[in-house]
Amino acid sequence: MENILIDTDIVIQYLRNKDKSSTDMIKLIQEHDLFLSSISEFELYLGAKTARHMNDLEMVFSEVDVISFDFGCGKIAASIWKNIQSRHQHLEIKDIFIASIAIDNGVWLHTFNKKHFQGIENLQLWNS
Repeated sequence: MENILIDTDIVIQYLRNKDKSSTDMIKLIQEHDLFLSSISEFELYLGAKTARHMNDLEMVFSEVDVISFDFGCGKIAASIWKNIQSRHQHLEIKDIFIASIAIDNGVWLHTFNKKHFQGIENLQLWNS
C-alpha cells in the first residue's frame, strides 16, 4: 500500500464522471492511502459553483486526508523555483507548492498533467 497525493485533476475527473467506479480516484482509494494538498483544496473550493458541488467536495474530503503546505515545504518550493528558473523553464507556483508537499511528505504524486511537474528533482510521479 502506497501513500499517494492526488492532484486536483484527479478529483475533477471523479467529480465530472458519471461512472465513478471507473475513475482513478476510486481505483486508487481501494488499494492505497490517498491524500490531497491544501493547494488542491483551495483550487477545488474555488471552482465549486453550486451547493451540489460543495456537497460533492465534502464527500471527497471525507475520504482523503489533506496535507498542508507547512514548514519545510517553503524551503523545498524555493529550491524547485530556483532550479526551474536556472534552466529558463516556467512552472505555475501552485504546481511547485503541490510538488513540494509531496516531496516533504515522502508521498507519490498522481496527476494527469505530468508535464506540469517535469524537471522537479526528488518528486516521485505515480504511473497508473
